Amino acid sequence: MDFDAFVAEVEQVRAAKGVHPPFEAWIASDADLARVEATLRTRLPEKYKQFMKVFGAGQFMYLGFIPPVSPDGRIRGLIEKNTGEHEIPGFVAIAAVGTGDHWGFVNVDGVCSEQVYMYTFEDESLELEADDFLAFASWEGLHAGREGY
Repeated sequence: MDFDAFVAEVEQVRAAKGVHPPFEAWIASDADLARVEATLRTRLPEKYKQFMKVFGAGQFMYLGFIPPVSPDGRIRGLIEKNTGEHEIPGFVAIAAVGTGDHWGFVNVDGVCSEQVYMYTFEDESLELEADDFLAFASWEGLHAGREGY
């Protein structure tokens, strides 16, 4: 999914549901994203970075994204959520499912996948959720295309 198509879909869903805006707008700067990439020693997907610079993290309709950098020091950002006791080797968590599981990117040789995976805590398994970040944000965040939404 390209970014312009995603933005159009956001506007369509907002208009249909009468919501303003569907996100908390913890906007990330280029410096924030560079800090995350340097600390985690990985390159984040471009679509993810573009989303964070335009829409930001926090609640995005039906999905809560972990902010790249904590906006107020009270919640964990990507660095805190992906280092130390919270680190999942080879995986960068970007959103919590609410059950201990996380959605995120597989990290191979310092490069995150474009695809979004669900990491299941109980059996430490990965399952492909979407071919790219924007398709994931559309499906899980906007529930676009789901009957009854």
